[in-house]
Amino acid sequence: MQIMIGNISWFEYLLFISAAALTWYAAVFYIYYRHDLLKNLQIKKVDPIASEKFNFLQEDIPGINLKNSQISPDISQVIQSFSDEFVAYLEEAGKNKVEKKELLLSIGKIANKYPSLALSEFKESLNQFIKIQTESYCAMFLSEEDLNKVWGDT
Repeated sequence: MQIMIGNISWFEYLLFISAAALTWYAAVFYIYYRHDLLKNLQIKKVDPIASEKFNFLQEDIPGINLKNSQISPDISQVIQSFSDEFVAYLEEAGKNKVEKKELLLSIGKIANKYPSLALSEFKESLNQFIKIQTESYCAMFLSEEDLNKVWGDT
């Protein structure tokens, strides 16, 4: 026994301990965090939040059936442009942790670019969209009063 211990150098001992510890922690990390690891390693082809964003042209809106309605191509393009610009702003606002007052002002500026939407039959659906996306990206809850400020209805 004495002879075997004497043949191991400190370098070999530390190398073995390091390899064993690395193997142990890699196994623990894999067992408990493999789903997160695989999710982070995959190439993100589609942003999961963006893929769930409200698509006015393909999904049913509560109270309005858009699939069967006759939406003019112009209003559908305006709605899609608004939703794209709005979601892009919210992504940045969520990353930069924008305050609610500033968020409402900026959303109002975006909404002012599309005045036809404020008077359209889709205003309530757009309000739902704004609420859901703001909660999702910025973790802020908007009241009816806040939504009225966005559209300039005070």
